[in-house]
Amino acid sequence: MYAIGIGKNRDEVLIAVEHLKKEGINVELVENPEVLIDGLINNRYEGAVRGSLSSSELIPILRKNIGKFYRASILKNPFTNKIFILAPVGIDEISESPKLRFNEKLDIIKYSSEFLKSMGMIPKVGILSAGRLSDIGRSKKIDDSIIDAEKLLKHVKSLDIFENLEIEHKGILIEEYLKEGCNIILSDDGISGNLLFRAFALVCDMEGFGAIILNSENIKYIDTSRSGSWKRYYNAVKFLKEGF
Repeated sequence: MYAIGIGKNRDEVLIAVEHLKKEGINVELVENPEVLIDGLINNRYEGAVRGSLSSSELIPILRKNIGKFYRASILKNPFTNKIFILAPVGIDEISESPKLRFNEKLDIIKYSSEFLKSMGMIPKVGILSAGRLSDIGRSKKIDDSIIDAEKLLKHVKSLDIFENLEIEHKGILIEEYLKEGCNIILSDDGISGNLLFRAFALVCDMEGFGAIILNSENIKYIDTSRSGSWKRYYNAVKFLKEGF
């Protein structure tokens, strides 16, 4: 049994459920975020999808139960037709403190790499920053972003836990990362990550499967936008069933 939250944008969720039921996939509609998370944590559900429930209501409940986490969107690369992870995409999931932000990005690389390896994929990371590497000097904000990304790249390469990890920093050039088949795109922060997700998925209609949870818990939960189409809710449940 899988659970899908249903709030506003009910019609798209209901269409997704009908398609899932036709394939013999048992889905329960849940209107209360507390009930959805409690059912997931206590294994009443094999997996759960936020559906069209409010993020501001559900996410604090999830954090209370499993601690700090990061959301990572799963999207299909139009150049390679393979999935890639975009993270973070939660607007408040990266600290403003440089030291904390640095460590949080290390966590995202670690958890994302572990997730892809569990699916039999070889991680390849592209670190995004605020400009081309040649843009140093144009503004302090751009300079700080590029310098921080270079420090992160150097540090990752020095750690034994990331031995042989393919990782690069080309500044803002996300199109180059995707053409090269990078399957982990590390956004500069949660706000830029959320904007990239919306541009890719909600404007350009890049196929997506929702956002997985990255932390030390192996929780089968997928976060979905309230603005999503029925196909995204459908894809999220299918990914829970077949992709994990």
